[in-house]
Amino acid sequence: MNFRFNGKTNPHCDYMDYQTFYGIDRDVQYNEVLGRPGGVLSHIKESVRTIEVNLLIDAYGTGRTLEDIVDEVVSWLTTNEPVPLIFDREPDKIYYAMTTGGLDPSYFVTFAKVKANFVCLDPYKYAVNGNQNTAISDAVSVVNAGTADTPVIVEARALQNSNYYMISKGDEDYFMIGDDDLDKPLKDYSPLILEDEARSFVGWSKQTTIDFTDNQTGGAVGGSFTQSSSKQSFYLNADSVNGNGWNGAMYKRSFSKQAQDFTTTVKFGINQKNKGAVRFAQYIYDSDNRVIASIGYTNPNAKQAIGTIIVTLFDQSGNQQTIYKYKNNPSLYKLDSFVVYIRLTRKDNVFTVKSWKYKEFPYPLRKQSFDEHERQFVDGGNFYQRPVASLSLYSAKNGNNNVMPLYIFGTYTRELLPRPTNARDMIIKKGDLITIDMATKNVLVNEESYLSEKTFGSNYFNVDKGHTELVINPPGIFDTTVKWQDRYL
Repeated sequence: MNFRFNGKTNPHCDYMDYQTFYGIDRDVQYNEVLGRPGGVLSHIKESVRTIEVNLLIDAYGTGRTLEDIVDEVVSWLTTNEPVPLIFDREPDKIYYAMTTGGLDPSYFVTFAKVKANFVCLDPYKYAVNGNQNTAISDAVSVVNAGTADTPVIVEARALQNSNYYMISKGDEDYFMIGDDDLDKPLKDYSPLILEDEARSFVGWSKQTTIDFTDNQTGGAVGGSFTQSSSKQSFYLNADSVNGNGWNGAMYKRSFSKQAQDFTTTVKFGINQKNKGAVRFAQYIYDSDNRVIASIGYTNPNAKQAIGTIIVTLFDQSGNQQTIYKYKNNPSLYKLDSFVVYIRLTRKDNVFTVKSWKYKEFPYPLRKQSFDEHERQFVDGGNFYQRPVASLSLYSAKNGNNNVMPLYIFGTYTRELLPRPTNARDMIIKKGDLITIDMATKNVLVNEESYLSEKTFGSNYFNVDKGHTELVINPPGIFDTTVKWQDRYL
């Protein structure tokens, strides 16, 4: 019989049998009380699940050596984290497992019997197919057909601005981000002055000249962008530029108003599977149309995937100062693709740069925000305090070298208004997507970690087996979907 591990099967490897305990292995801890029969329950600890699998690895008829096939199987079964494991004997159940130690073989001429030991850090089994339900009138029904309570994933799209989001189970269990204290003043202290998600070139003006020098992430201009077939991103038309060195395309757009304190975030995707050189930058301009900041990314080597995020500031004379330089974590080098977020915030004379990466795996796997990094720079001489009024997007290739695909997904700039002490802010904006993962205890808003906004006293919760009703507040503000997998002992 065959089995699927990490989403794959191997035609040369089948399992003969496997053994694991029924239910959950529990360590029941208790205290003995003098004068009282028996004991008093103190704690129940659920142990990891172990699975012992007898495998048959067969090289017959392959034209390859048994050792070569075994190496292939070992590589397949070796992971750095638990991954889905599905046996033909239980085709509708998933274990999340990883191997421990080596494989214990008994060799024959063209095949080997091997004993593999798996460990499940999460001892439960889950249904292969996930479930989801959408809230109606701010209430959503969850039916867990398993034999154990199970965590859920909550996805809520904001239909209006809001100062908080809460989902509750009964009278006691609830999870909330934000502040619902009605005694505090409420206002939007960070209004949008530009939001564009690369759905259209309307409002953007193509640039044919450039009047500043950016030696970090810039280059010549004159090329053009193309919109993706999905109409969800811009990318460089590589055929529109030529010549040696860095050449690319730049498009510019004005804010709805000038701003002194501001925060701007740019979002783009990298396809590292196609090796190549690439540069990208978002430039911020002052009210006199002079560049004041650049938020950029560069992968200068056409044969490697080692990207670096670079943020710089420009004084009135055009002199450039680097305030942030962060090379991708080496764990990203082998990823085929991921999304990059870079945020630059100016509040008084303090600049804060935050970057993070994001990847979404097919359900029931998780959305992940990772490789977060943050740094501050104090403008002690007030060299970079001009009001901001517009921005441009730039992407470039290098000569005749292959270009690494880079897709611009969106840019978002907000004015930061003075906020009184203890005032409530509209921390959730219309269109924001909130994701709450009760299993991993992660909260994302627009793919950024939002754990800092978790309300004190609220907590993550599971839904019981059978039917559970969840309620969303504030009413009429969010379009909510709940996803879950039935869970079994």
